[in-house]
Amino acid sequence: MRFFSLLLATLLLTATGVTGQDLAAVRDDQFNRLRNYVLAAIQPSGLVRDSLQLSPTATNFHPATPDAAGFALVSLAALDELGKVTDAPQRVINILSAHAGQTPGVNPDRSADGHFIHFMNLSTGAPAGGGWDASYSPISSALLVAGAQFAKNHFAGNATIASLADQLTSSVDFNAAIHPSLDGRIFLNMTKAGGGQSTATVRPWNEYMLVESLALRQDNNNRAVAVKHRWLNPANITKRSYGGVPTLTDGNYYAPAFWTQQMHFFNGDFALRPELDVFLDNAQTIDKNYSSAVLGEAFRYGLTAGVSPSGYTADRLFSHPGNVLSPEAVAAWGDMTTLLQIYNTQIPTSDPRYRYGLVRQSQTQPTWVPNDAGLVDHLFLLFGLMESVDSNFFTSRVFAPILDGDYNLDGVVDTADYTVYRETVGSLTDLRADGDMNGVVNALDYNVWKNNFTPAAAAAASVPEPNALVLALCIIGVTAAVLQIKSQRNPRGGELDSVP
Repeated sequence: MRFFSLLLATLLLTATGVTGQDLAAVRDDQFNRLRNYVLAAIQPSGLVRDSLQLSPTATNFHPATPDAAGFALVSLAALDELGKVTDAPQRVINILSAHAGQTPGVNPDRSADGHFIHFMNLSTGAPAGGGWDASYSPISSALLVAGAQFAKNHFAGNATIASLADQLTSSVDFNAAIHPSLDGRIFLNMTKAGGGQSTATVRPWNEYMLVESLALRQDNNNRAVAVKHRWLNPANITKRSYGGVPTLTDGNYYAPAFWTQQMHFFNGDFALRPELDVFLDNAQTIDKNYSSAVLGEAFRYGLTAGVSPSGYTADRLFSHPGNVLSPEAVAAWGDMTTLLQIYNTQIPTSDPRYRYGLVRQSQTQPTWVPNDAGLVDHLFLLFGLMESVDSNFFTSRVFAPILDGDYNLDGVVDTADYTVYRETVGSLTDLRADGDMNGVVNALDYNVWKNNFTPAAAAAASVPEPNALVLALCIIGVTAAVLQIKSQRNPRGGELDSVP
């Protein structure tokens, strides 16, 4: 789907008289500016500053965050591919070493179950203090780990990067971030002693899907397995439509653009599953239609998280102070035609605050320019531009999606997975073999396994057939599932649940 969207954008550029050379020149200019942005954020300690001031005369003051580090790791892979950063592998090693506690003098503050504190001292990793958020964040930790795995896949063959990435990944217990009620909720924050903080949770669907996906891949994943169908099966996810186009959300509000964009660039369970990744395109469609019909925009759109004239906001349909529109979101959707139109309103030489690339624009305050840009918001500009160069760059480097029928999660569909199915058929609680993710293990899950039984495994063993007892249990399970399963209906821009 993304390949054809990018191809269409290229054809539109040609049809509107914009030459490939024009796009190439603009793209290269933005790549260079974004390279400077990423390198300026990476500290000598290996930690990564959360946000940078756009004015050359302003002083940076933001602490480091693990999520900024995750975005920096992905960015270094892209800049390496472009030949823009010749020492990218060493910079990746520095970041991974610092966060893994392997750099002398740098020891990031973490919870007992491995989750990183949100804001850290730039030099030591200690709590930033000074009123900065001191929560231990599952989503920040997840972005760091996903970025580490992305870098590992890009710099394949670099044993140091691979070792550090895997060490970092195994040090975080994402399963602990899933609420023990198994109703799909994920803790917004963790306690220092370990376990979820009893203040707030989020429900499917939002960017916390990344926490669920990473939890599924760890050895102790019982909670993640039990709620997989609530996060990864779009049939069970709350949706909100605009103009007849459905989009994913976690409540009664529309989602900011970054929810699906973040999953597209960081999460193989989303990006490589067409039934989920289609909602990235749907989010673009409703955003563009809304900006045209409601805001009266001729070409600009992009309602997402970032700074606005009134502060930091997670903009979305019907909630967007200052009517701020984001070129970063437009780029992440692959719309190079609109991005070039925005570029013509922000010629880099016209304002020194454009030194790190295109910035957010306010419809109500046309002369406004943001004071700063956070990595988790601004680097979507780099990601979208990179994907316009190579449509497979991200999908070939994110961690692989879980294979249909791989019930023991060992990366192959074989008879061992049938054993898991046979042992759990009819269950509403042990959902390891819930292949179609409908909340019960039944005959449909046998078919999922059988249809994905690998040729290599098939050569070694015949495909077993379910017996009568198994089929009877399937019928019982289906009936119970119909009675139990209800649609589920939360992070920046979403609703928060209090934890009982």
